[in-house]
Amino acid sequence: MPKANLGDQEIYYEEEGQGEPVLLAPPSWWPSDTWKVGVVPYLSKRFRTIIFDCRGTGYSSKPDHGYTIEQFAKDCVGLLEHLHISRSHAAGFALGGQIAQALAIARPDLVATLTIAAAGAGAKALDGGPRQARGTDQDEIDKHGFEHFIRGHIENDHMAFEPQFFRAHPEVVKALSDALWRRQTSPDQHRHHYEARQTWDTLEHAPRVKVPTLILCGNNDDVNRGGSTPAGTARRLGELVPGCELVLVPNVKHMTFWDGAGALAALQDFLLRHSIRTA
Repeated sequence: MPKANLGDQEIYYEEEGQGEPVLLAPPSWWPSDTWKVGVVPYLSKRFRTIIFDCRGTGYSSKPDHGYTIEQFAKDCVGLLEHLHISRSHAAGFALGGQIAQALAIARPDLVATLTIAAAGAGAKALDGGPRQARGTDQDEIDKHGFEHFIRGHIENDHMAFEPQFFRAHPEVVKALSDALWRRQTSPDQHRHHYEARQTWDTLEHAPRVKVPTLILCGNNDDVNRGGSTPAGTARRLGELVPGCELVLVPNVKHMTFWDGAGALAALQDFLLRHSIRTA
C-alpha cells in the first residue's frame, strides 16, 4: 500500500499512466477511488495521474486537527516531493479546486498549470458578504444514517447529474456512489472536512494565482450553497484569475468530470496546450 510519510502524517496515493504528471486533488472527504471512475482511465492514456486520500480520508492518517485548505496543500507538496516530482499539473474538483489553488499560490515553482473545477466561493458568499452558514450535516446523518447521507451527494438529478445522463447511465452513478462510500471514515471526520471549507477564500486569493489556469464548471451547476453557486463562482474566477481560461460545459451539473465527457475533454485539451516540456 503506497504511502508518503510526511512526518506527522502518512498520505496514501496511487499512480497510473506515463507522461507529464497530473496531481488530482479531490474534495477533501472524497476517497481517491472516486477518480478511478472514468477520470483516471481517460487521462492516464496520455499522462501520469496521481491520486491520493487527503488526511482524514481513506487509507491516509486521521488526525483530530490540521484540517485547513493550506494544510491539505502542504500535504500535496510533501507527496510530490516524496515522488521526486519537481513540476506537475494540478487539478482539483470542488473543495479539491481550492486545495489545488492554494498549492499553486504557495508553490508556483512546483505547479505548471492549475485547473479549478466546480469550486465554491469558500469562506465568503459570492457577493463578498459572510457565507450563509448552516449547521453541520449531523441532523441529516442522524435522520437517515451516514451511508444514505454520503451516497445522497451522488444519487440525485437535481444537484449532481443532469436528469438525462442520470437516467441513461445508472452504472456511472452507482460506480461513483460506491467509490465515495467504500472508504468513508466517520461522521466526526466528515465534520472536520466540512469545517475546513471555511478556512479559504477562493475569490480573495484568485488574483494571487500566477500559473496558467483553467476554470472549469458545468454550465448548470447552479444549486445555491451558502450564498454562492459553483457556476457563479467560476464566472467570477474567470474575471479575477489573471489570464485564465473559462470553460462552462453545457448540460452538466455538479459532477463535472462524471456528468458526461465534456469536462474531461476540455481538461485534456488544456493540459496538452500547456505542456511542461515547452513551458
